Amino acid sequence: MSESYNIKKGIISFILIIILNFIIWRVFFAPTNGIFKLFTPMYGLSLITFLMCSIILVTDIFNSFSSSNKSSNGILPFIISLILFFLGYYLFFWNFIGKFGIAYFSPKSIIAAGGVGAEIWNARENSSLAILYFVTSFIFVATLWNIGFKNQPWEMLSNFVIGISKTFAISFFAIIIYSVLYHPHVTSLFVPTQLFAGVIPWWEELAMTSSSFYHLGWMIAGVFFITFLSDSGKDFLKTILPNFERGSVINFIIILFIAVVSGFLFMYIVETILNLAWDEPFTGGNYTDDPRFRHLHVAEIAAFMLFAHNIIKVYFNNFITSRNKFLNLLLRFIAVVVLGMIVYFFYYSNIGAKYIDRVPGVGNVDDTSLCWSIMSITLIMIHEKFFNTFPLKCKNG
Repeated sequence: MSESYNIKKGIISFILIIILNFIIWRVFFAPTNGIFKLFTPMYGLSLITFLMCSIILVTDIFNSFSSSNKSSNGILPFIISLILFFLGYYLFFWNFIGKFGIAYFSPKSIIAAGGVGAEIWNARENSSLAILYFVTSFIFVATLWNIGFKNQPWEMLSNFVIGISKTFAISFFAIIIYSVLYHPHVTSLFVPTQLFAGVIPWWEELAMTSSSFYHLGWMIAGVFFITFLSDSGKDFLKTILPNFERGSVINFIIILFIAVVSGFLFMYIVETILNLAWDEPFTGGNYTDDPRFRHLHVAEIAAFMLFAHNIIKVYFNNFITSRNKFLNLLLRFIAVVVLGMIVYFFYYSNIGAKYIDRVPGVGNVDDTSLCWSIMSITLIMIHEKFFNTFPLKCKNG
């Protein structure tokens, strides 16, 4: 039995996911008319990013939990993802690491420590930002590992052993990345700056800000590019990665190089365009003149592109197909960019503002689109990985 693509079901599934997107956003995140109002924004953003990380952990790292063609088989792994999310976020970070190790991972520990700004809203935002940074580091390494290393060097072992081994290996590198690129920013959030806990952000002169939004920008862009290549450019990757199917150290190094270079190149191009539209940013600038907003906006645009890529891949079956693999890759990339910019302009339009329940306009770092775009990507991941994009896929004998 093989699966075929049905264009009518693809359109219907896409429409249904848009409706579900609206409902979930209005229930959990919408800051004005929502029920739970989790978009503060960092609290909501860290929650949905952590959920995405839990899904990646279950489906891409512990392959034994991935669903089969039967959509009902995805219910259990989906529940497991939710359990991992709650245990990881609230038990591990808030009540273990934040309580017995690093205080800034728990809002309660920040408040107990006292000092300037030690109140619940600010404390929760700071702890949420720290968790967001760590989870981003984990997702970044996990994405590279699954493409570059595959299941090496444990491929002969059981899926569970592979999953445990990959989790610890990915966590090891994620901790290093977090410590160097993100930890200094978190320690600088407090008054006074925690100089003995973290160094002064070493990228401040280069980025014109002490904010790690600088690293968030190129890192999310890098994730977008290597995800796009993995899903839509396998033929291209096979030409540049030796022993593509098994994975190797060389493959991982090449993928890491592509992710970093493409991430910074994307940041340079996008910020050059933003400079033409809004002039050069400057230290101390507000809204669109703020360098940290420019870096954050790079991450936001990259997330829109990743969202567009998932739409085209899952609901429209990567519809562009040509005999030339390089032309095919180029055309698919153009399609992703075009759709990503359509989503971008929709989000910041007056219609988008009403749909998202936000104040119209662009330039406020306290109103990041990352929460909505990552939630949208996560919904598609759940639909695809756990429920086999039901009812989109059908079987042919």
